[in-house]
Amino acid sequence: MRENDGIHNLVTLLLFSVTVLIWGTTFYAITLQLGDVHPIQSVFYRFAIAMVVMWGIALLRNINVRFPGKIHILFFLLGLLLFSINYVVVYFGTTYLVSGLVSVIFSLIIPLNILFYWFFFKDKPTPSLIIGSILGLSGITALFFEDLFGINVSDSLILGASLTLLSAFMASSGNVIAHLLNNRNINVFSCNTWGMTYGSIFLFIAVIVSGEKWHFSFKPEYIASLLYLSLAGTVIAFWTYLTLLQRIGAPRAAYVSVVFPLVALLVSTLYEDLHWSTYKILGVVLIISGNFFIVQKRAISTRK
Repeated sequence: MRENDGIHNLVTLLLFSVTVLIWGTTFYAITLQLGDVHPIQSVFYRFAIAMVVMWGIALLRNINVRFPGKIHILFFLLGLLLFSINYVVVYFGTTYLVSGLVSVIFSLIIPLNILFYWFFFKDKPTPSLIIGSILGLSGITALFFEDLFGINVSDSLILGASLTLLSAFMASSGNVIAHLLNNRNINVFSCNTWGMTYGSIFLFIAVIVSGEKWHFSFKPEYIASLLYLSLAGTVIAFWTYLTLLQRIGAPRAAYVSVVFPLVALLVSTLYEDLHWSTYKILGVVLIISGNFFIVQKRAISTRK
């Protein structure tokens, strides 16, 4: 029995580590997508590739993908909020901020999720949410204190932070749709397959309507980052996260969102010349502590 427990814990640790490492590095991979190709097209390529892979897996494993029309309305909303628009927004945000800071701001999706669940599903927040949210907002203020209250306020910094917060807000809204689908006993794989499908269709139409000429970069770094984001960042990491979710539950799995910004910050420090100051260190500590506090207290309160 102890041996089985040891294997179970090892597999859980592996799933956790893979998810954190992949999602922690996707923010930097996004920076390699910027420049030659319009962000909307890059996001379309990313999810179109992931969509094809997901449909291939669904057909090979004979996963149910037939649902009533009313469910497809939710699939469509899921595609808009979680698999298209929010990614376009975060791509634009990454053009103004280093990827590590984008990941830290995006991690505020944790308190947003709980607030949305309170509003839509009457899942009343605990005092830990209030404390964690205060820590998070204080962290955001500290993170950008020197820029916001300096002599020259950077418009690009404010824009980048605002876009990233908007992306987190939209992703959290998408999680509400995912919860509604889960309440209807629709498996997550089918939800995401259809969500990516509708998201890809929306992005394709958006490119056509915008009048942007189609463009693709054949630079090695663009192709490599595109495949990494499509296969590792979207298909593999999402599978490992969902498996982790089933093994240890949502409260404990939420620690992924606490840890992956640390990986993203390390990558930014090494490859994007992220300059640290006392305020930035304080901001990161406050935000991550706030998220950790919310997840830990929530996990403890839900244990039986």
